[in-house]
Amino acid sequence: MHQGNTTFTTEEIETHIRTYRSLLKSAGRVKISQLTDSHIGMHSVLHEKAGAKTVDAAAFIYSLLRLPFCIRQVNTVILGQSYSVFKKNGYGQIGRWRKVEAPGRRRKMLFDGKETLAVYIASVTDVDDLITLLTGFQIEWNKIHAARGEMEKIFPSAELNRIRLICGKEYDALVRAIKKKRMDWTVQLLSGSYVEYAKATHRWWDHVTNIARDVRLYRRPVYFVSSNTHSLVNVLTRYVIPEEKELTRYLYESKNELLISLWEQIEKGIYPGNRENFLYYIAKKYAGTHPEFVKRKTQLEQTLGILSIAPFHYLDINAQIIELQKLADVTLDSRLGVSTKLLAKSNAVIVNIDYPLGWAAYQILTEIGQTVDTIRGVYIMGKAATLNANIGDILIPTTVFDQHTKNVYAIKNAFRASDFAKIFQTGSVLDDQKTVSVKGTFLESRQLLTAWYKEGYTTIEMEAGPYLNAVYEFVYYNRYMEQQFINLTATPFELGIVHYASDTPNSKATNLGVRNLAYEGVEATYGATLAIVKKIIERESEFLRAY
Repeated sequence: MHQGNTTFTTEEIETHIRTYRSLLKSAGRVKISQLTDSHIGMHSVLHEKAGAKTVDAAAFIYSLLRLPFCIRQVNTVILGQSYSVFKKNGYGQIGRWRKVEAPGRRRKMLFDGKETLAVYIASVTDVDDLITLLTGFQIEWNKIHAARGEMEKIFPSAELNRIRLICGKEYDALVRAIKKKRMDWTVQLLSGSYVEYAKATHRWWDHVTNIARDVRLYRRPVYFVSSNTHSLVNVLTRYVIPEEKELTRYLYESKNELLISLWEQIEKGIYPGNRENFLYYIAKKYAGTHPEFVKRKTQLEQTLGILSIAPFHYLDINAQIIELQKLADVTLDSRLGVSTKLLAKSNAVIVNIDYPLGWAAYQILTEIGQTVDTIRGVYIMGKAATLNANIGDILIPTTVFDQHTKNVYAIKNAFRASDFAKIFQTGSVLDDQKTVSVKGTFLESRQLLTAWYKEGYTTIEMEAGPYLNAVYEFVYYNRYMEQQFINLTATPFELGIVHYASDTPNSKATNLGVRNLAYEGVEATYGATLAIVKKIIERESEFLRAY
């Protein structure tokens, strides 16, 4: 597809997508071996050695991080939108299956302990993601199997150490499984209908509103935030301040030389990172083994009326409800330069969700928009790959191309580089960026990256486009369009999108397949979070003064 002079996809990528979608639609299932040729033919930038005999360490590690460790035992992967879909198709017993997780991808998965993995899917993006992950992993698995599973001879020491670190005690079992057999997973889609995705989204939101029924969300003005489940709450509670002594003691006892050095550089002013941000990073590690610490943190959140809601039987997306009125006496980071006093008169709430994957963003924002009284702000924070910046930088788009609808959106972004002058010191802030929202992480090639870069598109992510398709429906009288240039510079609410760079796909050394986004992303995450908090408080204060 072309928009002006820009190629936004290739026939090889579209062929691959059509192949597995048509097979799933017609037969309800597909064997991954049926997709190997079209996967190789895409020339994915994440899997450039797919067709080679040599193992692609980056692709293997990338997929390993995003699949549960039990995948070595699995023969069949079953996809469904809700418990009712699984039950209607004869899998009502999955409620007794073991919950499993992947290190680098959040989604609800259940394993029967034998050979079947059930995966809850929120949108067609989950299908795209799982198919490409499984295909990439299977190709590399079978290469290693053909080489007798001799990991020490196949992988350079750095990559092998990385695999050992990811797998932990599961490493030996993985090696044995690879040596034992070639893999050919079967993927079964129980229902691929739009109705089932919409129904799952509706029931997810119904669960949220039911748990928060005393708040009466349907009668409240809402500030919608798509971020994560920790940073927004952290900057509001600032719970690490009284815990600093204990957290630094834990840091030095850990004997982690890299983190200790970083902390000491921050303390001496050598490194421009923020002390509080660093403590949040350490606190997350500390919380894993100190339940009494988690209890104190939770109690502080409850004191401020912050309601955290875990998902149940539907989308695996956590939500938080924060009443602005209860933040009236909160002392925020002084760098923000805002007062919370006026919030005592507010009846507005923040609805913060753990950012979804791809198209689910459209489903969630439209569902919320149709059920609440008023939306006063939409703020989106997420990770992105960058073609012109460094890991840990902040990226602010004003143009977004959505691969799903092939729309180009021009937006008036609430954020500018100046918003980060005092709250972000460790990297660069690039505004007026042009973003491509892709269908999946494997679904782009080096050819596409080159074409996008020539046309000034330098940010690659998965949620901005779907969110803007939903925003379109808040502005215009019809559902989202396709293959159009759409002006969204005038919206009925404040619209802010900010990304932090987590990946530089043009650099092998910093591709997420071979490394982790560790502390580099912390400063950008909290800088973006503080900017969102400031926008919400300023906008609500203006509204309260006016009325």
